Amino acid sequence: MIDTAAPDRRGRKRAARRDVLLDLADDLVAESGVDGLTMTALAERADYAPASLYTYFASRSELLATLQERALRHLAAVGEAHLRSWDADLTGAERTAATPGPVAALARLWGFADVFLSAPEQHPREFALQQQLLISADAEDPPDAARVVPAALAVLDIPRRLLADAVECGSLARDASDPEQMVRTLTWIAAMNGTLLTDRVRTGLAVPSRVIGESLVAALLVGWGARPDLNEDARLISLRWANRLEES
Repeated sequence: MIDTAAPDRRGRKRAARRDVLLDLADDLVAESGVDGLTMTALAERADYAPASLYTYFASRSELLATLQERALRHLAAVGEAHLRSWDADLTGAERTAATPGPVAALARLWGFADVFLSAPEQHPREFALQQQLLISADAEDPPDAARVVPAALAVLDIPRRLLADAVECGSLARDASDPEQMVRTLTWIAAMNGTLLTDRVRTGLAVPSRVIGESLVAALLVGWGARPDLNEDARLISLRWANRLEES
């Protein structure tokens, strides 16, 4: 009789060893940045022969892409979990049937902004990896970078859906040139990411990046058609979520 379970066991063991290698690679990036993650450095950290690593990752580029894909999946799962918790927290007065009301739709946008702006503290490794790879254009070969795109789009789809919901219920104005809300999504993400980079200014800014980020989000939402009074009410709702986030 053929033992069909043996290949499955071998596959599980190989997958487990691969996960351990990714954890060690994550440690190296945390310690020395993306430039510090080389196949030689990982082989030394894992106590592997360098040639053995190539049976798990064909190149440094594939290793980085795999690490980035894993981090993006984690961030997407975090975002979806927060969205479910916000929707469960909304009261009947804040919802319209099965969909968020105008104020609640804005509150969900504020909630996402809080999660994003707190990511350097809440999810430091995953967030730092994305920031480093954004400015390391040649770190991944084009085919490996392309493999990461679906995971990146899964993260971007969360704010895109939130923006679309806000437009649908009238919280934000429609933009005929951006029916899928991708321009607004990328504008919003790029602006918040740039805000977080101000924490790296060596001279020391008088205003923390979180404060700058909140001001930026308020300006963007009003600029996209949110009524200032509804935006203020939405912020009050989102602050109860933000307080829980800080306590976690």
